[in-house]
Amino acid sequence: MPAMRSVAAATVAGLLATPAFAQSKNDRLDMLEERMGAIERQFQNQGLLELSRQIEALTQELRRLRGEFEQMQHELERSRAQQRDQYVDLDTRLRAAETALTSAQVSVSPGSAEAEYQAAFNLLKEGKYDEAAAALRDFLSRHPQHELASNAMYWLGEAHYVRRDYPAALAAFEGMLKDYPAARKAPDALLKAGYCQYELQRYGPARATLTRLVQEHPETAAAAEAKSRLERLGAEGR
Repeated sequence: MPAMRSVAAATVAGLLATPAFAQSKNDRLDMLEERMGAIERQFQNQGLLELSRQIEALTQELRRLRGEFEQMQHELERSRAQQRDQYVDLDTRLRAAETALTSAQVSVSPGSAEAEYQAAFNLLKEGKYDEAAAALRDFLSRHPQHELASNAMYWLGEAHYVRRDYPAALAAFEGMLKDYPAARKAPDALLKAGYCQYELQRYGPARATLTRLVQEHPETAAAAEAKSRLERLGAEGR
């Protein structure tokens, strides 16, 4: 038995020492290395795929933010242009009113209702809109039946409108139309009421108010402006 064990051991040792067995061992090592490489490449590809997804998500978010930024810029420019138009419009109307007052050559006695109105009107011309609004409200509370009350109510609306306080402006213009329907400035009050409704996105009432102006005062400058705004409403599909 010891002799047979010795022979077997010698045989195994001989096999281990043969080139064929060594080659098989190398093949197994190569196979393991190849599998490890494949696994590493898989992890690498998965990492690249995840990175690609993250980049795509960030790119989409950047596009969205850029679109919002461009929209904000557009709205800002529109707001600035609108503000300039409102100031120009108010200045034009103030100059026309001032010319009319000068032409009428109305004498104003200190301490009179006319003096109060003129003082409030001067504040408006100077761009002191908060002070002008307060003075006009005070005039109206003191002299609601005065012949200048309708004008005071109209300019109160303008003082709010130029500051883009559209609800307050609309209340003043509608109040003037209700309390002084036959006033000379009724067409202008209708126009500005329609503008306020437009800015407040009340497009149906705006269209109705501007249409009423065109129908009731077709030959006025306010009616021409109303037609232009009605065309704009139509172009905007509102």
